Amino acid sequence: MRIFTGSPYPFVGDQAFFDRDSGLLSRGFQSLGVDSGAIALGPVVPGELPAMTHGTWQEMEDPAWWSSLRLDGLVFITWGLHEYHRMVEAAMKAGIKVAQVTDTQGIHSPVSDWRAHLQAESAHYWYEPRWKQFARTLVKLPITLTARVAVRDLRSARAIACSDYFLASTPQATDRYRNLTRRLQGEKASQRVRFVPFPVNFHFRYSPEILKEEEVIAVGRWDSLQKRTPLLTETIFRALARRPSVRYRIIGKSSLELDHWHQELTPELRKQVTLEGLVSNSTLAESYQRARVILVSAAYEGCHNASAEAICCGASVVGCRSPFLGVLEWHTSKNSGHLAEQATPDSLAHALLDELGAWDRGERDPVAISRSWTQELHADCVAAKILELFAELPARTKL
Repeated sequence: MRIFTGSPYPFVGDQAFFDRDSGLLSRGFQSLGVDSGAIALGPVVPGELPAMTHGTWQEMEDPAWWSSLRLDGLVFITWGLHEYHRMVEAAMKAGIKVAQVTDTQGIHSPVSDWRAHLQAESAHYWYEPRWKQFARTLVKLPITLTARVAVRDLRSARAIACSDYFLASTPQATDRYRNLTRRLQGEKASQRVRFVPFPVNFHFRYSPEILKEEEVIAVGRWDSLQKRTPLLTETIFRALARRPSVRYRIIGKSSLELDHWHQELTPELRKQVTLEGLVSNSTLAESYQRARVILVSAAYEGCHNASAEAICCGASVVGCRSPFLGVLEWHTSKNSGHLAEQATPDSLAHALLDELGAWDRGERDPVAISRSWTQELHADCVAAKILELFAELPARTKL
């Protein structure tokens, strides 16, 4: 059997590519004995790993090119976008079983989830005043409910339905894409939407040699508005005031705002909060294995690799409840975390302290958390789910 993964995007097939997303999924298939590689748009880049294959846009829309790869299956990250449907159809015509993939939450259309769609402006423009969020929504809504459904959403639903499967990365996203497809393409088309998560690397797992400590970890690009650095820092400050014994480790690209906040802390508090910058994957895994909790302050996320990696290492998750954070609702669903009802420092700090209290009371089991989530998220387990889906399909005549 020969199954490739990939995306119509100009990725470079180095080790970093094969450590996550479609490259990692290819390794998951390989671990199950499947002949697998990855595909990306654009020219070959010197130094890439042998498992990487490149194609031009024209080639990817040509059934003969897909046929030349001798594939039995293709797992293609297209996000359900209409501009890639000819590539998908070309692979299907070549006799390949095709699963499209998305890591989004499926809220872009009111057809999929109108309540969540109305809350979109609050999540995406959290830094704007309320009146501006409301005005923006009010102006856009007539177009969103009419022209955009016909021009964009209908084309997206057709693109989703043109492959054997469309894989959404969270249960909530799966429901939303099914709603979109059923309402615009019918019940049969909606059954092609299935839930399969994005893969997590094998080295993110519980380690009995590393004891869980009274530590909270936060991981992100802290120069990005999406990560809501002010919410993170205010939450930590308020939680430290009530529980000063906890150590906080902030990992990822820092920002002037974060650096300034850290410098302004008292010497006592600064001992409890460290800014560690960018770290290696092995160091990150050890940090997750040692921490009790990963604290997520982001306004919106897709599949959120950081919290997925953390729960595979036996940590639990604390974040904010939001339609745009459906992945966190799933990541906390197995006695593995707690969500704040509001995106405020008080609410998030309260949720964090409650979660640390659950650890104190023995209500969190890192071994059980890790076991449960690695069986869901490790690359070989994700690949096995896709193999089961492909096995449901009848054999297809190849070109």
